[in-house]
Amino acid sequence: MQKHPFLFALLFACMITQAVPAAADNLRETPIVKAVRKCAPTVVNIGTEQMVQLQQNPFWGQQLGGQMDAFHNNFFQNQAPTAFGKLAIQSLGSGIIVSPDGLIVTNAHVASKASKIFVTLPDGAKSEAILIGTDNENDLALIQIYTKKPLPYLEIANDVIIGETVISIGNPLGLENSVSAGIVSGTNRTFYTQPQIESFKDLIQTDASINLGSSGGALVNLEGKLTGMNMAVMQNAQGLGFAIPAKKIKRMLDEYEKVRKDKKTA
Repeated sequence: MQKHPFLFALLFACMITQAVPAAADNLRETPIVKAVRKCAPTVVNIGTEQMVQLQQNPFWGQQLGGQMDAFHNNFFQNQAPTAFGKLAIQSLGSGIIVSPDGLIVTNAHVASKASKIFVTLPDGAKSEAILIGTDNENDLALIQIYTKKPLPYLEIANDVIIGETVISIGNPLGLENSVSAGIVSGTNRTFYTQPQIESFKDLIQTDASINLGSSGGALVNLEGKLTGMNMAVMQNAQGLGFAIPAKKIKRMLDEYEKVRKDKKTA
Protein backbone atom coordinates (compact mmCIF):
# COMPACT_ATOMS: atom_id res chain seq x y z
CA MET A 1 0.00 0.00 0.00
CA GLN A 2 1.29 3.46 -0.93
CA LYS A 3 2.14 5.70 1.97
CA HIS A 4 1.28 9.39 2.11
CA PRO A 5 3.57 11.11 4.65
CA PHE A 6 1.86 14.48 4.25
CA LEU A 7 -1.60 13.04 4.90
CA PHE A 8 -0.34 11.11 7.92
CA ALA A 9 1.25 14.26 9.37
CA LEU A 10 -1.97 16.22 8.87
CA LEU A 11 -4.05 13.59 10.65
CA PHE A 12 -1.56 13.46 13.52
CA ALA A 13 -1.69 17.26 13.91
CA CYS A 14 -5.51 17.18 14.05
CA MET A 15 -5.41 14.53 16.77
CA ILE A 16 -2.98 16.59 18.84
CA THR A 17 -5.10 19.73 18.40
CA GLN A 18 -8.20 17.95 19.66
CA ALA A 19 -6.39 16.39 22.60
CA VAL A 20 -4.87 19.62 23.96
CA PRO A 21 -8.18 21.32 24.99
CA ALA A 22 -9.35 18.11 26.64
CA ALA A 23 -6.12 17.87 28.62
CA ALA A 24 -6.38 21.52 29.60
CA ASP A 25 -9.96 21.02 30.81
CA ASN A 26 -8.84 18.07 32.91
CA LEU A 27 -6.16 20.20 34.53
CA ARG A 28 -8.78 22.79 35.50
CA GLU A 29 -11.13 20.18 36.96
CA THR A 30 -9.24 20.02 40.24
CA PRO A 31 -10.61 18.35 43.38
CA ILE A 32 -11.39 21.84 44.73
CA VAL A 33 -13.48 22.70 41.66
CA LYS A 34 -15.40 19.42 41.95
CA ALA A 35 -16.04 19.90 45.67
CA VAL A 36 -17.27 23.47 45.16
CA ARG A 37 -19.61 22.39 42.37
CA LYS A 38 -21.07 19.73 44.65
CA CYS A 39 -21.35 21.81 47.83
CA ALA A 40 -22.21 25.34 46.68
CA PRO A 41 -25.96 24.62 46.23
CA THR A 42 -26.18 23.69 49.92
CA VAL A 43 -24.96 27.05 51.27
CA VAL A 44 -27.65 29.71 51.70
CA ASN A 45 -27.83 33.40 52.47
CA ILE A 46 -29.52 34.30 55.74
CA GLY A 47 -31.00 37.71 56.45
CA THR A 48 -32.34 38.60 59.87
CA GLU A 49 -34.33 41.44 61.32
CA GLN A 50 -34.11 42.53 64.94
CA MET A 51 -35.93 45.33 66.73
CA VAL A 52 -33.46 47.38 68.76
CA GLN A 53 -34.26 49.95 71.44
CA LEU A 54 -31.87 52.68 70.37
CA GLN A 55 -32.13 54.63 73.63
CA GLN A 56 -29.92 51.90 75.05
CA ASN A 57 -27.22 52.90 72.57
CA PRO A 58 -24.64 55.15 74.34
CA PHE A 59 -24.54 57.42 71.26
CA TRP A 60 -28.32 57.82 71.05
CA GLY A 61 -28.34 61.30 72.59
CA GLN A 62 -25.56 62.51 70.28
CA GLN A 63 -27.46 61.52 67.17
CA LEU A 64 -30.86 62.21 65.66
CA GLY A 65 -32.47 60.06 68.34
CA GLY A 66 -31.83 62.72 70.97
CA GLN A 67 -33.77 65.25 68.91
CA MET A 68 -36.64 62.77 68.55
CA ASP A 69 -36.77 62.28 72.32
CA ALA A 70 -36.80 66.05 72.90
CA PHE A 71 -39.57 66.52 70.34
CA HIS A 72 -41.65 63.80 71.99
CA ASN A 73 -41.16 65.22 75.50
CA ASN A 74 -42.15 68.76 74.45
CA PHE A 75 -45.30 67.93 72.52
CA PHE A 76 -46.51 64.54 73.77
CA GLN A 77 -45.78 64.63 77.48
CA ASN A 78 -49.08 63.08 78.50
CA GLN A 79 -49.04 60.26 75.99
CA ALA A 80 -47.53 56.79 76.16
CA PRO A 81 -44.05 56.27 74.75
CA THR A 82 -43.97 56.05 70.99
CA ALA A 83 -41.90 53.99 68.62
CA PHE A 84 -39.23 56.69 68.55
CA GLY A 85 -35.90 55.08 69.28
CA LYS A 86 -36.81 51.69 67.87
CA LEU A 87 -35.10 50.49 64.73
CA ALA A 88 -35.28 47.29 62.70
CA ILE A 89 -31.67 46.20 62.37
CA GLN A 90 -30.96 43.90 59.43
CA SER A 91 -27.93 41.64 59.20
CA LEU A 92 -26.57 39.05 56.81
CA GLY A 93 -25.03 35.69 57.40
CA SER A 94 -24.76 32.22 55.91
CA GLY A 95 -26.28 28.84 56.58
CA ILE A 96 -25.87 25.20 55.55
CA ILE A 97 -28.67 22.89 54.40
CA VAL A 98 -28.26 19.65 56.35
CA SER A 99 -31.40 17.73 55.35
CA PRO A 100 -33.54 17.47 52.22
CA ASP A 101 -36.61 18.69 54.13
CA GLY A 102 -35.12 22.14 54.76
CA LEU A 103 -33.22 21.95 58.04
CA ILE A 104 -30.48 24.58 58.04
CA VAL A 105 -27.71 25.10 60.57
CA THR A 106 -26.19 28.51 61.19
CA ASN A 107 -24.58 30.48 64.02
CA ALA A 108 -26.59 31.25 67.13
CA HIS A 109 -25.27 34.81 67.06
CA VAL A 110 -26.83 35.17 63.58
CA ALA A 111 -30.30 33.83 64.36
CA SER A 112 -31.04 33.63 68.08
CA LYS A 113 -32.10 37.26 68.68
CA ALA A 114 -33.79 37.83 65.33
CA SER A 115 -37.48 38.70 65.19
CA LYS A 116 -37.56 37.46 61.60
CA ILE A 117 -35.27 35.12 59.66
CA PHE A 118 -35.18 34.98 55.87
CA VAL A 119 -33.36 32.39 53.76
CA THR A 120 -32.30 32.92 50.15
CA LEU A 121 -31.43 29.74 48.27
CA PRO A 122 -28.70 29.71 45.61
CA ASP A 123 -31.38 29.70 42.89
CA GLY A 124 -32.80 32.96 44.25
CA ALA A 125 -35.88 31.51 45.95
CA LYS A 126 -36.66 33.18 49.30
CA SER A 127 -38.41 31.74 52.34
CA GLU A 128 -39.07 32.85 55.88
CA ALA A 129 -37.56 30.42 58.39
CA ILE A 130 -38.54 29.42 61.88
CA LEU A 131 -36.06 28.94 64.70
CA ILE A 132 -35.99 25.32 65.88
CA GLY A 133 -33.38 25.57 68.61
CA THR A 134 -30.06 27.03 69.69
CA ASP A 135 -26.87 25.87 71.37
CA ASN A 136 -25.35 29.12 72.57
CA GLU A 137 -22.39 27.38 74.19
CA ASN A 138 -21.24 26.23 70.75
CA ASP A 139 -22.77 29.14 68.79
CA LEU A 140 -25.12 26.86 66.84
CA ALA A 141 -28.69 27.42 65.71
CA LEU A 142 -31.07 25.17 63.80
CA ILE A 143 -33.70 26.76 61.57
CA GLN A 144 -36.31 25.30 59.22
CA ILE A 145 -37.74 26.31 55.86
CA TYR A 146 -40.47 24.49 53.94
CA THR A 147 -40.23 23.81 50.22
CA LYS A 148 -42.21 21.75 47.74
CA LYS A 149 -39.21 19.76 46.56
CA PRO A 150 -36.27 18.09 48.37
CA LEU A 151 -33.22 20.30 48.76
CA PRO A 152 -29.55 19.40 48.19
CA TYR A 153 -27.78 18.99 51.50
CA LEU A 154 -24.33 18.36 52.92
CA GLU A 155 -23.20 15.10 54.43
CA ILE A 156 -21.11 15.35 57.58
CA ALA A 157 -17.49 14.16 57.49
CA ASN A 158 -16.45 11.48 59.96
CA ASP A 159 -13.20 13.19 60.90
CA VAL A 160 -10.87 16.08 60.22
CA ILE A 161 -7.18 15.77 59.36
CA ILE A 162 -4.63 18.45 60.24
CA GLY A 163 -3.05 19.64 57.01
CA GLU A 164 -5.87 18.53 54.70
CA THR A 165 -7.25 20.95 52.13
CA VAL A 166 -10.54 22.59 53.08
CA ILE A 167 -12.81 25.01 51.25
CA SER A 168 -14.82 27.83 52.81
CA ILE A 169 -18.13 28.67 51.11
CA GLY A 170 -20.16 31.59 52.42
CA ASN A 171 -21.73 34.96 51.72
CA PRO A 172 -19.24 37.61 52.89
CA LEU A 173 -20.76 41.09 52.64
CA GLY A 174 -23.78 39.52 50.93
CA LEU A 175 -21.69 38.18 48.02
CA GLU A 176 -23.33 34.82 47.42
CA ASN A 177 -21.29 31.62 47.29
CA SER A 178 -17.87 33.20 47.67
CA VAL A 179 -15.19 30.52 47.84
CA SER A 180 -11.76 30.40 49.46
CA ALA A 181 -9.43 27.48 50.08
CA GLY A 182 -6.76 26.61 52.60
CA ILE A 183 -5.81 23.87 55.00
CA VAL A 184 -6.76 22.73 58.46
CA SER A 185 -4.12 24.48 60.55
CA GLY A 186 -5.07 22.91 63.86
CA THR A 187 -7.84 21.42 65.98
CA ASN A 188 -9.06 21.73 69.56
CA ARG A 189 -8.47 25.48 69.56
CA THR A 190 -10.03 27.97 71.98
CA PHE A 191 -11.31 31.30 70.69
CA TYR A 192 -11.41 34.39 72.91
CA THR A 193 -13.76 37.24 72.04
CA GLN A 194 -11.82 39.45 74.45
CA PRO A 195 -8.37 39.01 75.99
CA GLN A 196 -8.37 36.51 78.85
CA ILE A 197 -12.12 35.82 78.44
CA GLU A 198 -12.64 32.25 77.28
CA SER A 199 -15.47 31.90 74.79
CA PHE A 200 -15.57 28.79 72.60
CA LYS A 201 -13.60 25.56 72.86
CA ASP A 202 -12.63 22.69 70.58
CA LEU A 203 -12.64 24.68 67.34
CA ILE A 204 -10.98 24.00 63.99
CA GLN A 205 -8.30 26.51 63.00
CA THR A 206 -7.95 27.20 59.27
CA ASP A 207 -6.19 29.64 56.98
CA ALA A 208 -9.09 29.56 54.49
CA SER A 209 -10.46 33.11 54.45
CA ILE A 210 -13.50 33.69 56.67
CA ASN A 211 -14.91 37.18 56.28
CA LEU A 212 -17.81 39.23 57.62
CA GLY A 213 -21.03 37.60 56.43
CA SER A 214 -19.53 34.18 55.75
CA SER A 215 -20.14 33.23 59.38
CA GLY A 216 -22.44 30.22 59.30
CA GLY A 217 -21.09 29.07 55.94
CA ALA A 218 -19.59 25.68 55.19
CA LEU A 219 -16.05 24.44 55.61
CA VAL A 220 -15.85 21.31 53.44
CA ASN A 221 -13.17 18.79 52.54
CA LEU A 222 -12.18 17.53 49.10
CA GLU A 223 -14.77 14.75 49.34
CA GLY A 224 -17.46 17.43 49.44
CA LYS A 225 -18.40 16.65 53.04
CA LEU A 226 -18.97 19.08 55.88
CA THR A 227 -15.89 19.47 58.07
CA GLY A 228 -17.10 22.47 60.03
CA MET A 229 -19.10 25.68 60.04
CA ASN A 230 -17.37 29.04 59.64
CA MET A 231 -17.44 31.04 62.82
CA ALA A 232 -14.92 33.86 63.16
CA VAL A 233 -11.64 35.30 62.03
CA MET A 234 -9.04 36.68 64.43
CA GLN A 235 -8.81 40.45 64.03
CA ASN A 236 -5.43 41.90 63.01
CA ALA A 237 -4.15 38.45 62.10
CA GLN A 238 -3.82 36.97 58.63
CA GLY A 239 -4.83 33.39 57.91
CA LEU A 240 -6.26 32.73 61.37
CA GLY A 241 -9.90 31.67 61.14
CA PHE A 242 -12.03 29.34 63.24
CA ALA A 243 -14.81 26.90 62.46
CA ILE A 244 -17.15 24.84 64.64
CA PRO A 245 -16.39 21.12 64.12
CA ALA A 246 -19.01 19.15 62.21
CA LYS A 247 -19.22 16.64 65.05
CA LYS A 248 -20.97 19.31 67.15
CA ILE A 249 -23.45 19.92 64.35
CA LYS A 250 -24.12 16.19 64.12
CA ARG A 251 -24.70 16.04 67.87
CA MET A 252 -27.26 18.84 67.63
CA LEU A 253 -29.04 17.14 64.71
CA ASP A 254 -29.11 13.79 66.57
CA GLU A 255 -30.67 15.49 69.61
CA TYR A 256 -33.27 17.18 67.42
CA GLU A 257 -34.18 13.89 65.72
CA LYS A 258 -34.54 12.22 69.12
CA VAL A 259 -36.90 14.95 70.33
CA ARG A 260 -38.93 14.75 67.12
CA LYS A 261 -39.29 10.96 67.41
CA ASP A 262 -40.31 11.25 71.07
CA LYS A 263 -43.06 13.72 70.12
CA LYS A 264 -44.39 11.34 67.46
CA THR A 265 -44.58 8.42 69.88
CA ALA A 266 -46.04 10.46 72.74
